[in-house]
Amino acid sequence: MRNTLLGTALLVGFLAPASSFAQDCKGTFVDGECVEGYVYVPDFMTPQELKKDIDEHVKDIVIVDTAAPPIWEEEHIPGAFNLPYSKNITAPAELSREKTLVVYCACKDDDDSKEVARQLSLLGYRKVKVLKDGWFKWLELKYKTESKDDEKGSKG
Repeated sequence: MRNTLLGTALLVGFLAPASSFAQDCKGTFVDGECVEGYVYVPDFMTPQELKKDIDEHVKDIVIVDTAAPPIWEEEHIPGAFNLPYSKNITAPAELSREKTLVVYCACKDDDDSKEVARQLSLLGYRKVKVLKDGWFKWLELKYKTESKDDEKGSKG
């Protein structure tokens, strides 16, 4: 009898509409949990800091390029993972939640980078930084770039 009651209670819990919980949320969902008063504030990393981490072979970073795939294939920061900008991204399995994600774009005022970083934080990524002044600052400093085929790998 006890097992039947427990089973029924569990079944009712699973069948209860999730939307009722969503309607009760007066905040923002962060990694599936309702957080009241959530405001995303980007954490920045300078190109100089990123280059130092790359040069020192820091294993705790993943560089995330928000460019469209053809642009990323043409040229990107060495080792960058391509996660094209989208208004609604999903959690990419390839991105570690344990490592620091450094997001960059080739856009004015880092807008796409900040938005992708915000979305990643909502998906539960806790260590996300935005590359300050992004791609154009990286090029201005004449830092190395690479292409998908590494034909341009000697640039910079």
